[in-house]
Amino acid sequence: MKKTKLISLLGTFSKQEILRLDDFVKSPFFNKNKNVINLCEAVLPYWPGFESPKFTEENIFRKIFPNENFDYFKIKNVISDLYALTAEFLKVSISQSRPLDSEINLLNALHDRRLDNIYSQREKKVKQQLRGAEVKDEDNYLRQYQLERVNIAHYKFSGSSYSFNSIQTEFDSFLEYSLTGLLRLYSKMLHNKNHGNIQFDMKMFENVWQYAKEMDFSDNPSCLIYKQVISLELSKSEADYRKLLEIKEKYRKNIPPEEYYYILQEQNSYSAYRLKLGDENYYVERFRAFREMVEKKFMDTGYLIFPNVISAYTSACMANEYEWAEDFLKKAQSGISPKEEKLNTINYCKGYLAYRQKDFGRALQLFSKTNFKLYLMKVMVKSYSARIYYEQNLYEQTISAVDTFRHYLKTEKMMAEEQKNAHYEFLRNLTELARLKFEGINKTTFVDLAVLKKQIKQMSANPLGAKNWLIEKAGELK
Repeated sequence: MKKTKLISLLGTFSKQEILRLDDFVKSPFFNKNKNVINLCEAVLPYWPGFESPKFTEENIFRKIFPNENFDYFKIKNVISDLYALTAEFLKVSISQSRPLDSEINLLNALHDRRLDNIYSQREKKVKQQLRGAEVKDEDNYLRQYQLERVNIAHYKFSGSSYSFNSIQTEFDSFLEYSLTGLLRLYSKMLHNKNHGNIQFDMKMFENVWQYAKEMDFSDNPSCLIYKQVISLELSKSEADYRKLLEIKEKYRKNIPPEEYYYILQEQNSYSAYRLKLGDENYYVERFRAFREMVEKKFMDTGYLIFPNVISAYTSACMANEYEWAEDFLKKAQSGISPKEEKLNTINYCKGYLAYRQKDFGRALQLFSKTNFKLYLMKVMVKSYSARIYYEQNLYEQTISAVDTFRHYLKTEKMMAEEQKNAHYEFLRNLTELARLKFEGINKTTFVDLAVLKKQIKQMSANPLGAKNWLIEKAGELK
């Protein structure tokens, strides 16, 4: 019983939805099957967990059919009927939560019934709601387009000359809807291409972009956002980044939550890009993005995949927001997913905090307790562990950690070669840095140090802040 589709669905319901479902099932308009009503009354008391040992098919069967012997197929049929009715309840609920969709469907019905006066009254009401909406997003323009399609059919049938103007209005609304959808998809394709090395077939992009980049879009915040994201992904300039943040602040009340979250994701990704280039001013920028994701509940501390917990926590540490980091981890730790990575995540986060606070012994101890399956996390542990040995003046352990890390990179098949090369470069320079530190700086090694400093500055990337760390440590040698 617990593994049925019905129970899986009911497990996602809120208390209010459960109460409304009970009314829905008992409504003769939707259901006249008494067995289904009885099953609903028997099952709902076990919500939300359905954990009771009494919650079995046999016990539920006896409540519905008290005078009959248990029949597996009979109870299965009633369960199937209740599941179908529950799915129908969700359809009705969704329809009620989108009243404008229902209104447009009603206009279609009024048109079919030739009820012109009623149609005209309700059409004006729908149009006012759509055009007066505070949030004009892709869904809004889709509904405007759908409304105009209904209008063309209706007014053409009624013989009104308005149908000719309506054709232009239909085209304009369709253009707005199409542009919003295309720019949204193009922006996400570019984002994933630049930050995830994923390739897409971006048909018509040049044509659409040539048109869109000349448009103002001040009356369409969604298009404005996607246009700016595309500009940023193409230019990677700080000016385009700052303009995107300005748009977020100006239109924060006129965009849906999904688009607000999308801007924060772009803010995070661009900050990560700048950090890879060595611009540590973006530590604070990245933290602000994560903090806002948490504050706006785009990141639910009740359920977070472990890499997101680590990213949010470490970004706070990088910005010296240690109190926020600890409070976040305290709230998020019970919701870390999957559960088998919970202890790894907590140990890594606390180890990273100790590393930032130069408590290197504790950091190394905590890092050694991690056993991540994901290669990205393994790389982080190995990179920081090698630095810790250097910080503790442990030359042999530093070289051993470098060799272990290098061997791991050679065998890791999931990692892109570009990423591997960035870490190889770090390891080569760390090896030379360790040699110079433990040999001491004299007339001979002074020249070697100058060469090393030049090599470090010429590093192509800054993986996990490694380039900046090497610059700092090379500067300490005299």
